[in-house]
Amino acid sequence: MDPRRPSFARDFPREPALDALVAAFGRGNYAQVRAEAPKLEASSADEAVRRAAATLVERTHPDPLAVRLLVVTGVLLAAMTAYWVLHGHAPPGAAPRPAATSTSR
Repeated sequence: MDPRRPSFARDFPREPALDALVAAFGRGNYAQVRAEAPKLEASSADEAVRRAAATLVERTHPDPLAVRLLVVTGVLLAAMTAYWVLHGHAPPGAAPRPAATSTSR
């Protein structure tokens, strides 16, 4: 078995076009997989090859939970930033900064 071949692909049928896509997936070339797998899925007469190509494309999509957590993090960051900008002030008892003076000789 190819060391770069993903474990989920070990039961895929051995066909040159599909093997090339699995190798591209193993190298991390997901753009090639997204571009060529739908073509293979549409043109193949073998149902197993079509399912395998669809599985490869599905595996290139981001995890939905990770996307939701990233969105929630962005919303929280924006809310905290807006709160800080609107309500931020110096702590009590803090001395004001001295004005910048220019010295000329």
